Amino acid sequence: MKLFKKLDNYLLHYYPTIWITRIHSFLPIGLGIALVLFLITLSVGWNPKNELPDNVIPVVLMIIPVLIYLVYWFIFQSRYNVAKSGGRMPLSFEYLNFFSYLLVFFMAFLIISAIPLANYQRVKNAIDTEKFAGEMEMLNNGNTLVFGASEITFNDNGTISYYRSEFTYQTYFYDYDYEYYPEYGAPGPITVSRNQAEQIISDFIKVYNTYSNYPITRSSSEILTDQENGNASDFLYNDPYYYDNSWDVQYKLSQISTRMNYGWFAEYAEPWFWKIVCGIMAFLAMLVWIFKQMNLRQFVYGFITICLTPLLIAIIGVILFELLQIRNNEEVAVSTIALLLYMLFATITIRTYLASTLNNAGYVITMYLQFFLPLLPLFAWMFFFDTTYYDYTDNLDYVMNFLYWSGWVIGVLSIAVFKPLYSKFRSLPSKN
Repeated sequence: MKLFKKLDNYLLHYYPTIWITRIHSFLPIGLGIALVLFLITLSVGWNPKNELPDNVIPVVLMIIPVLIYLVYWFIFQSRYNVAKSGGRMPLSFEYLNFFSYLLVFFMAFLIISAIPLANYQRVKNAIDTEKFAGEMEMLNNGNTLVFGASEITFNDNGTISYYRSEFTYQTYFYDYDYEYYPEYGAPGPITVSRNQAEQIISDFIKVYNTYSNYPITRSSSEILTDQENGNASDFLYNDPYYYDNSWDVQYKLSQISTRMNYGWFAEYAEPWFWKIVCGIMAFLAMLVWIFKQMNLRQFVYGFITICLTPLLIAIIGVILFELLQIRNNEEVAVSTIALLLYMLFATITIRTYLASTLNNAGYVITMYLQFFLPLLPLFAWMFFFDTTYYDYTDNLDYVMNFLYWSGWVIGVLSIAVFKPLYSKFRSLPSKN
């Protein structure tokens, strides 16, 4: 506590522009919350017999605490406002504040991600990589003999022939180079003796029961006899040991196998995942920065307008598309409307800036224009280029990266452009 007071007094006296953001208070608090959640979740451990930990419910449950954290920070730091109190803040400190807001939202994201990250880690801790690879091989070797009756041939000489099938499979991931394993396929057929087949089934049962709360109780000889007599379906679809639970085990092990191949935290290593997260955080930080420039009443009007924008666009879009019977080049139609609105709002913003009295509607539209300005490159691209030409290619990736970083540049530069506008608006007398 004494250390915090010293830091608080130091920032207040020497770096007041950092002090007013309150990040020296809320970043340690957020980091502590995330660390506690991570360690508590990690300490629970994971039993391989159970299902994979659920990541959706913890994220949903953490939304309200994170909102409380952000709202409390927002109210606390908004009490100190240099610009709206008549003071002057250099442009460099405006950028410093903007990136400080960005850090707070990243901390909120870290709090939400703490439990999912810990879940991945505790599953990883419970898995021996080398042992797991051997176990999956046993499951794949015996999958057809246990579950694939139609693919098994009992030869006259006492041998058994079958096509090997995959019990586990690669499930997904964000690149488009994922491997697909057919349910049944080459190489094959495989021919083994009856004793060898029973041993393969026995190995399958041993591994399967390791990862299931509903173990297979039938012996390998019983399963093979049922397959030979054509009675496999009698227990295969009626006994939960062999049917319902097998899908859960298959999904669980396939998920683990995929993460072992692509990385346990593959989502967090995906570049576009972080680009999207950073983009959302930047929009939120921009919203806070705009709030610090505007009077409360105008900001509330603008914020409500921003929230209603998706609904408004949907209504206008449906009306226009139905009235004009637009069936082709929808992207051009949407981008044309968007660019016209950008031009209209820019004109209103300039007129508001040149006026001698404050136009409250123009004040709100200025905020609205700045908030959506980073999306301008996207609408311009949709208008000038045929988007149907681009497919999942390197060319599309290049275009998307260009649009993304162009939006970032425009958004960051907008702080320097709009700062003097808000400054003049605050000094203009209101209309009588």
